[in-house]
Amino acid sequence: MIPVFDDCALLIIDMQEKLLNTLDKDVREQLIRNTDILIELAKDTGSSIFYTEQNPAKLGGTLPALDEKLRDAGAIRVEKMSFSCMGEVDFCERVCPHIPQSLIIVGVEAHICVLLTIIDMIAQDEEEELEFFVPVDGIASRKKANWQNAIQQMSNVGVYTTNTETLVYQMLGECGTDMFRKYAKMMK
Repeated sequence: MIPVFDDCALLIIDMQEKLLNTLDKDVREQLIRNTDILIELAKDTGSSIFYTEQNPAKLGGTLPALDEKLRDAGAIRVEKMSFSCMGEVDFCERVCPHIPQSLIIVGVEAHICVLLTIIDMIAQDEEEELEFFVPVDGIASRKKANWQNAIQQMSNVGVYTTNTETLVYQMLGECGTDMFRKYAKMMK
């Protein structure tokens, strides 16, 4: 399945420095890189971008490099205390009315906030109009087993699990364009 890029949004869940610092260095670097690529992809396709911060008073804000790009892109930021974004009234009021047909979701932790948000979104999508895409290299957990289990659970409830590079090439559709050259450099 391919996201409908002209009716798509990116949801970035809890990419906060304190949470990211609990991840293995290689996993953290890949996650940040892929999130950065997906922010660029969302900007290039005119997609809405939403991002959350879990208890920022205790955990701090979004990683500064990502936060700057998100603010520059006009992303909507929501603070939350609930593990599921859907448990946060502010999210339901400011984000939910703007969720399009295809939603790409990235963030941490895969087996907690990302998974619970997806399960709640699916439960509330009574018309079954939404399609959820989760790049497995765009989510992470402190423990690999929890990350793997989250991917399995997401697949079991109908989420399209994919990867960042596949999403980029699905959007591009062909080579030989300026956009292709831009992303080919980013994917190296």
